[in-house]
Amino acid sequence: MEKRFMTFVACLFLSIGMALAQSRISGKVTSAEDGQPVVGATIKVVGSKTASAITDVNGNFSISVPAGSRLEVTYIGMVPKTVKASSNMSIELNADSHALDDVIVVGYGTTRREAKTGSITSVSSKELADVPATSFDKMLAGKMAGVSITQTTGQPGSNSQIRIRGISSISAGNEPLYVVDGLPITSGDDGAFTNSSNALSAINPDDIESITVLKDAAAASVYGSRAANGVILITTKSGKEGKSHLTARAKFGISQLANDNNYGVMNAQQLLEYERTAIRNAGMDPDNPANPANAYRPMSILQGPLYNWMDAVTRNGKMQDYELTLSGGSARTKYYNSLNYQKTEGIFPGFEFSRINFRVNADHEINRFLKTGARINAGYSYSEDVPTQNFYYSNPIFTGMTMEPWQKPFNEDGTPNVNLPTNSNTNPLATAMYDDQWSKRYAFNGSVYLEWKPIKQLTFKTTDGAELSFINGRRYWSPKAHTNQNGTGTLQTDQMIYRSFTTSNTATYQDQLGKHYLRVLLGQEANYSDSEENFESSKGIDPQIPYHVNGNSTNDIGYGIGTVTMMSWFGIADYNFDNRYFIQASLRSDGSSIFGKNSRWGTFWSVGTSWNIHNEKFMESAKDWLQVLKLRASYGINGNDNISNYLSYGTYTQSVYNGITGLRPDKPANPDLSWEKNKAFNVGIDFHVLKRLSGSIDFYTRKTSDMLLAKSQSSTSGFNSMTTNIGSLRNTGVEFQLNASIIDSKDWKWDMGFNISHNQSKVLELAGEDYLTYGDGFIRHFVGEKLYTFYLRDYYGVNPVNGEALWRTEDGSLSNNVSNARYVKCGSPEPTYTGGINTTVSWRNLTLSVVTEFKGGNKVLIADNNFVNSDGSRVNMNQSVTALNYWKKPGDTGCNPKPIYNNSTSSSLTNSTRYLEKGDYFRIKDVTLSYSFDRSLLSKIGLQGARVYTSALNLYTFHKVNFWDPERGVDGLGQGIYPVTKTFMVGLDITL
Repeated sequence: MEKRFMTFVACLFLSIGMALAQSRISGKVTSAEDGQPVVGATIKVVGSKTASAITDVNGNFSISVPAGSRLEVTYIGMVPKTVKASSNMSIELNADSHALDDVIVVGYGTTRREAKTGSITSVSSKELADVPATSFDKMLAGKMAGVSITQTTGQPGSNSQIRIRGISSISAGNEPLYVVDGLPITSGDDGAFTNSSNALSAINPDDIESITVLKDAAAASVYGSRAANGVILITTKSGKEGKSHLTARAKFGISQLANDNNYGVMNAQQLLEYERTAIRNAGMDPDNPANPANAYRPMSILQGPLYNWMDAVTRNGKMQDYELTLSGGSARTKYYNSLNYQKTEGIFPGFEFSRINFRVNADHEINRFLKTGARINAGYSYSEDVPTQNFYYSNPIFTGMTMEPWQKPFNEDGTPNVNLPTNSNTNPLATAMYDDQWSKRYAFNGSVYLEWKPIKQLTFKTTDGAELSFINGRRYWSPKAHTNQNGTGTLQTDQMIYRSFTTSNTATYQDQLGKHYLRVLLGQEANYSDSEENFESSKGIDPQIPYHVNGNSTNDIGYGIGTVTMMSWFGIADYNFDNRYFIQASLRSDGSSIFGKNSRWGTFWSVGTSWNIHNEKFMESAKDWLQVLKLRASYGINGNDNISNYLSYGTYTQSVYNGITGLRPDKPANPDLSWEKNKAFNVGIDFHVLKRLSGSIDFYTRKTSDMLLAKSQSSTSGFNSMTTNIGSLRNTGVEFQLNASIIDSKDWKWDMGFNISHNQSKVLELAGEDYLTYGDGFIRHFVGEKLYTFYLRDYYGVNPVNGEALWRTEDGSLSNNVSNARYVKCGSPEPTYTGGINTTVSWRNLTLSVVTEFKGGNKVLIADNNFVNSDGSRVNMNQSVTALNYWKKPGDTGCNPKPIYNNSTSSSLTNSTRYLEKGDYFRIKDVTLSYSFDRSLLSKIGLQGARVYTSALNLYTFHKVNFWDPERGVDGLGQGIYPVTKTFMVGLDITL
């Protein structure tokens, strides 16, 4: 009894001692990224199974701990932290980039990266920040394997051409489907009269949380008839639980013509010597005033006023961008609001793009069963320009290159000179000053959703959205700029309205039963869209009243309407066992009003599987150095419906016969017209080794069949052609992506990424035809060749004896007669490889990021050099500096033919291999240097964050193309294009 009593007393004193040794401490947990409190973080005493606490809505906690204890602080999506316990603790948690990357957006939901079966790549908002571009599509260049972004123009607010795993169609569209917050949107050029516009510029890039690209059938086929060219999913930002914060951003920049290849035109002395030589080679004396006007070129011309037309028509462009965002929320309601204004002035007078748009994103939890929200984006954009993208006399880059330096750009009173007979009395500076060519766009895109979760495993969701676009365009040719209009003007106006309404409804069941996970999604979607266009053209406009009014000579009135409807049913099933074996299947049936009554419905499907080899027991010994090893494979069929309305219908057109206006058949009906079908196979490997290297390798093939083409008809039918499903095409390729975390320490961080892809297209069949002609005939679609193949006269070079141009003939001999020249297949504008290298280096609060892109194996046709490297055939135009390298004496080779005044040998024909060049380039796309001010210092003046940065876009391009820039669109044929520009910018972000 005494022994038991002594034991009890000892335990009592021990318990009292332990209690006395404990103390209660408090603290606060915040996010290192934005200083906001971390709500719901877990604080545990290291070594204890019971002592723990949870942070409250302000991030505060209180816990009793033994003396000398250490605390472990954890929160989902953040890096765990272990700290020594003390009073009044302040703990910062960093975002876990690996945890954040673990969840990716896919079709109609999200998935863990570990569970994916398809080929998917994504970029986050951080990778899009600070790039001085007007739309997010231009920010993707060089960042993702298999995704090629090509610019057709450097004009502000212009469109880009995005191709995912090659080009899959000849006449149907090749652009991917864009889906914003779950609903498809329009994309592409949607302006009136302007050279180029971009519907995607209505989205503020700073509003984007992530962009996911679905590349193979397993990832994209759930979008059915619109997924053949890949799918780009855009998720906009949402509010986060915690204190509201206001962020203000301001950016300012300048841009200039990119010319990293020292391309240029001759100065006055060079051009005069060149022209005098051409005149002598024609057997005339350039000092003889009796010569034709253009053949009289005395040296005294250099004593008169001389001008630099490239300087006259170019300027430094300007960019300014201002933005306010307000975000925050409670446990049940979260919001994100933004207001943005941007204005960009081009490097040529008369070019401008500006926009203002606002976004309201909100989510609210009504109760534990119901959740609702809205995504609203609305804006206005204005774009103005002068004609480019062809060899117009009013095109500033074309005129700047071709005007002779002794022609004056301005009159004595400072007004533009329009007395320019050699340029059809047209001055692009007058066009910019007096003419109108603009497009205004009012855009709305919004959706609301309601989500009901009656039980944990089952979710019903309906999302309903509308997209509205109102476009107003004006083109006015003023008599001040066009002297051939007898003192009157010409006016064209265009009004377009586009409306689209979509409802998307899904039911999702998902459950985890031991090692088995199952998700089944069933959905229905319907879309109705219509458009209207009203066009008017009037001549004889009174410049005092430059509008359509009574008394004008109205030459043309046009009105068009179009309606498209689509109904869809779809389903997705996901299963995985023990996070090792995954399988996904999707099935979709689309019915579209575009296609014939016998083929209105199409069925599209996919199956994908993956194996997480790293989760196998036999791989346990490798876990120290191998974190991920996944094998993926998929196959499926999706479609392409991107064609004009009513091609399946027999249509009529207006016609005048014997003075009587009536209707006649225009196109024959094809009730069997259906979708292009894209059958895609993909196999890939994902890996993550040494906790620092991650990447993927993919091999794919995709075959397009039932291509939508215009097939020639017998003249006895009364029609020239009929759109039908014929022909097939195949793309095969390989992609490689590698990301490395080279340094990851307290002060230093260095990440690097590399991607490269190879794609090879091949035309398999064209309904019995050997080829089809593309555009002006410079490119053909040959069976057995790449989709785009240049087909040009075979230019050999210069005859070293007399300096004449030589051409290869059909028998391989040489001839100085261009009519004897053979036509040859001479390469493709499709690149053999594309890719990018990017890196980010951080030291404490200072960060440097560099993004590069490269392409190679493609050809480009520089048709502009037909004018400025013309061998004397265009003696009244300035010439490029490279034209000075011409034949001067017997034995000269590797040079241009000798210049001859009014050269009639056709040596400078555009459709020859002479102006075909390798389009390879390596571009330093974006360089950004930023500094984030220390939060502890900012808090003293009431700021949550502040950041200053400078950025350069298109900093330098390595290439050997004899022109300003190597990019000329996916077909390599651009003419008179607005060149790519360099932009330098500074910016400031402040968060309250």
